[in-house]
Amino acid sequence: PGVEPHQRLLDDAHNKVTAMELTLEEIRNELGSQIVAARRKRNLLLPIFRLPPELLMNIFHAALGSHLTCGITNPPYLDRLKTLASVCSPWLALVRSTPSLWAVLESSCSITFLPILIRNSKSALLNIRSGWDLWTHAHRNKEHRRQFLQTISDPGLTERWSSVYIDLPHDTVPIKELMERSFPNLRSIYFGQAHWGWQHGPVKLLGGDTSRLRELRITRIPLQWDAITLTGIRLLDLTGEAPNSSAKLLGLLAASPSLESLTLTGLPAPFNSGQEKFDVISLLQLRELVLIGNEAGSIIPLLQSIRVSTLAKFRIITQRQYNNGYGDEFVSALATIEHLNSALQSTLCPATNFHLALGGESIKCIASCGPEVCFEVDSTETKSAEVFNWMAKAITPDFEESLIRDTKLTLNANWGGDKAVVAVLPVMKWLGDITELVFHEARASFVVFGWLSQRLVEGNEVRWRSPRLHKLSIFGTEYLSLVRRFAEERYGGSRGNGTVTEEGDLTVYWPDHLEYVDISGLSSDKNMNMHAECELRRLLGCDE
Repeated sequence: PGVEPHQRLLDDAHNKVTAMELTLEEIRNELGSQIVAARRKRNLLLPIFRLPPELLMNIFHAALGSHLTCGITNPPYLDRLKTLASVCSPWLALVRSTPSLWAVLESSCSITFLPILIRNSKSALLNIRSGWDLWTHAHRNKEHRRQFLQTISDPGLTERWSSVYIDLPHDTVPIKELMERSFPNLRSIYFGQAHWGWQHGPVKLLGGDTSRLRELRITRIPLQWDAITLTGIRLLDLTGEAPNSSAKLLGLLAASPSLESLTLTGLPAPFNSGQEKFDVISLLQLRELVLIGNEAGSIIPLLQSIRVSTLAKFRIITQRQYNNGYGDEFVSALATIEHLNSALQSTLCPATNFHLALGGESIKCIASCGPEVCFEVDSTETKSAEVFNWMAKAITPDFEESLIRDTKLTLNANWGGDKAVVAVLPVMKWLGDITELVFHEARASFVVFGWLSQRLVEGNEVRWRSPRLHKLSIFGTEYLSLVRRFAEERYGGSRGNGTVTEEGDLTVYWPDHLEYVDISGLSSDKNMNMHAECELRRLLGCDE
């Protein structure tokens, strides 16, 4: 009996503790709810959440690339869409309510989930993407690819196709039948095959109804070009396939006044008569011209005929066929395309930087800082000066006021050696200051080092070429003695960056010291001891 009062006290205490714990739990839950509500209110004040839904939807489209005509993305498009929707509830609601975000159908998507995408896209125009991707699990069997294309090729869906990218082996599906269908809303096309071996004959693209196309990309699939009109085309990209004569190609371009981008890759020589002449073609909207690895006979008539106002992107990379003299054939035609010079000059800003690479019997120039201008021309040693003269005229109209500010010069192995460099040095003035040197060729580097070490005397002033040279990279310890000699001749009398000294009546303007020097293999050179390294650092003025 004496225990019961104590037990009742314990039970009462336990009940009170339990009640307090329940009260604390309720308070915690309420506090959590208040925190969540406060965060939501705070988030609503953030600029990203105050954007109009239409603007945010445009940002989503740009981030996902849902408007692009491209192959399967990595990670897959659907995974990226899920990630975007999981950021917050407003974004999830926007994704769910925007059919166009669901209108990208990739073959990386599971066949069982494909109907959900189609249903969520409602009546939005579709972007089709199917490619040969060995790294995508869904593409490890031919049956999946067949089922995907069979599903999206339903007549009710093809009316909604806006863009299509199909790059598959030729034996996957009856691809020719698909390519020859008429698609009323299709504006952008990429049809290609991952490998050579097309066995179905020329394709009558879209049944001949191609006038509505805005973008056409074809890779290694023969077309019936006589049945194609591209009056509204803005982008044309042909790889390994084009009309079989320059006259047909130029006629196609002449009927495409809205063309803004033209890319031709790996085209064979067309069937032209030797005396054939072509009319001038005005492509005033053209902004990008890319010619890579084509036979000379396929691009020389094109370059001779077209007239453009300005080019934001210009790339010429010639085909590497050392045995047939193709490089010399193209170089010989350079004088006939000088009408393109003004279009190139109008794109370059005064601060343009250049990368000039010589090697492998080729000359490569790449302009940066704004427009993309690239020349990569196979050239023999005897023709290298001609290529340089053409580049000089094409890039800048006046050698005294070059548009090129800085140049990175790379001399690769197998370049023509000292004779080739000597041939081009007189026309290198248009390159501006050489600020970075990369050497893989001993004979050529000897000539360039000597050229950069010469004193230029004008009146009573002495200067050096490329006074802002700041980076030097050399591969091979056999260059070490050459670097020491260069350092002594160019920097031996300098007391620091840009110093000025007096030598009798002459005022000497010393070049800046190097900021970075990389000479590979020095650790294995027995003559490169600590004293020699310190002496080299002193001469070059380089701490790195």
